[in-house]
Amino acid sequence: MTNTTSLTLLDGVRIVTPDSLELITPYVLREQQDWFEDEIKFLRHLLKPGQKVIDIGANYGVYALCMAKAVGSTGHVWAFEPSSSTASLLAEGIAANSFAQVTLVQSALSSASGTARLSRSPHSELNALVHDLSATTETETVSLVTLDECLETYCWQDIEVIKIDAEGEEANILKGGERFFAQLSPLVQYEIKAGPDLHMHLIEAFAALGYTSYRLVPGLDLLVPFDPEAQIDGFLLNLFCCKPDRAARLAARGVLLDSAGLETAGEPIRELLGIDGSLDVHYWQHAIIGLPYGTQLANEWEVTMNSGGSEEVAHALSLYTLSRDSSLPASARFLALEASFRCLETLCGQQASHLRLASLARVARDYGSRSLAVNALAQLCTTILQQQQVDTSEPFLAPGERFDSIVPGEVIGDWVLAAVLEELERLSSFSSFYTGASALQRLHIIRELGFGSSEMARRLSLLQERLGLPA
Repeated sequence: MTNTTSLTLLDGVRIVTPDSLELITPYVLREQQDWFEDEIKFLRHLLKPGQKVIDIGANYGVYALCMAKAVGSTGHVWAFEPSSSTASLLAEGIAANSFAQVTLVQSALSSASGTARLSRSPHSELNALVHDLSATTETETVSLVTLDECLETYCWQDIEVIKIDAEGEEANILKGGERFFAQLSPLVQYEIKAGPDLHMHLIEAFAALGYTSYRLVPGLDLLVPFDPEAQIDGFLLNLFCCKPDRAARLAARGVLLDSAGLETAGEPIRELLGIDGSLDVHYWQHAIIGLPYGTQLANEWEVTMNSGGSEEVAHALSLYTLSRDSSLPASARFLALEASFRCLETLCGQQASHLRLASLARVARDYGSRSLAVNALAQLCTTILQQQQVDTSEPFLAPGERFDSIVPGEVIGDWVLAAVLEELERLSSFSSFYTGASALQRLHIIRELGFGSSEMARRLSLLQERLGLPA
């Protein structure tokens, strides 16, 4: 019999999983006290009491149970999980949270009802329907239902969100849900990447049903149109999509920008942002000088700014400061963030001096270009370790938001290196579960520098326990 554990997330939700550091979900939840995807944080912010949601591929219930807490006792969550062993633990998780608003359905979704074979991976996140009858993978027989059948069975109306994480079965789920997607108008979160493969055909499949795809801008908790022709970030796992009526409602709440909204933003917003260069180059001081490290470095920065040569950096930082202003419309904040990102990307391409790469990493991560942020941090880390010094004379953004509130004291160089290493550890992989022993040196340095977060301490402790190393 598998030993289990109940793990409490940052929002107080309890998840019941196998008690093993060799499995993805329990490891990640111990490490981060949450799931590693930005989308779950967005949905917590988006969902309101009384709303109804569907989770296809619920696994141990990280999304389903967090969404259940968000919609409360007056809302409802239908969680579909076909694996008997996984569904059993999800049922325990539902009970542990006393969530009467969750209906657990032990079935898989597909294009037709019936039965099928489900692979049984040690990592339940990777369980998938097996269509090759000659496959020798360990399987169990599970029931199949369609969304259209469930539409009638559960009398679905006004579904707010449907999350689909079905390990390659998404296209068949759409085929079995044509009436569902025609009659209802939910916001859909769907997995665009499984393993190394991008399932770009799903964008077209949803478009054929009238659903336009969007990506999440993590720094703004904002959905913007997804451009399949643009370079796709290597860490992108999920997209969202919806019909125009749902997009209009989300836009009214300030959590979605459609193409028309960006186009009609027009010159007034561009003038506000000063994208043409008219923005007060000292605007960044409103936010950054007031931070502990900014206060400490203010005099040094003033000398640098007065000597000239850093105006474009100041402009980029001012744009980023505007993007953080919640009093501005979503379109203005996004355009400011995008302009800051483009400006810093160009500047670092020309001359990555001072701590410009730290600013680029912060802005790139917020914009959704995580791969670029990782590259910038890796380059900066190499430079600092080679030169054994840090040039803080030009204004910069801390690589990660946590360091905005940490006082550097007399060891500003250690503070910078710790900030770079911690953000590199957090962004370079979804979890230390995947990096394993290769993360140990970095985590030891973070601990020795003295500015590390409790998560970094947990990462080191978990790796030591998993690898059988002394603490």
